Amino acid sequence: MKKGVSPLVASVLLIVIVVSLVALISGWITSFFTGTRETITNRTDTSVGCTGASAEIESVYILPGNTTGVVIAVVRNNGLLDTNNIVAAQVYNTTGSNFSSSTALPITDFSRGAIKTIRFENASLTNCSVFSHVIVSTKCPPASTKRVADNC
Repeated sequence: MKKGVSPLVASVLLIVIVVSLVALISGWITSFFTGTRETITNRTDTSVGCTGASAEIESVYILPGNTTGVVIAVVRNNGLLDTNNIVAAQVYNTTGSNFSSSTALPITDFSRGAIKTIRFENASLTNCSVFSHVIVSTKCPPASTKRVADNC
């Protein structure tokens, strides 16, 4: 006599295995698509929230010193966004060295039409001929760049 699993038990086991696999895979797919949807929503909200954002470096002044210099950048929020922030600012000399702002960053009260002054101390700019450019970055791209100092 041959012993084996009856066709009824085999069918029930096969159905249980298939249903279990479908439940596991559908749970994984649901969580994957939920996470992806949330990520896309966050990126879209950020992009839409930055629509109309703009900041411009209106003027740059260099106060040269003997071995160090001070650079002052005047930045205006000329966009339509009331909640923009200045998150970074760098001044570069002609040799490619960069110097960070001595003004505390981020500047969070940079509402529409606001003008902020950013100061760079010990920038190693002994005269205007070694000045290259200033870059100011806000939470919403693009960054504003100014290549010419106003008092040079």
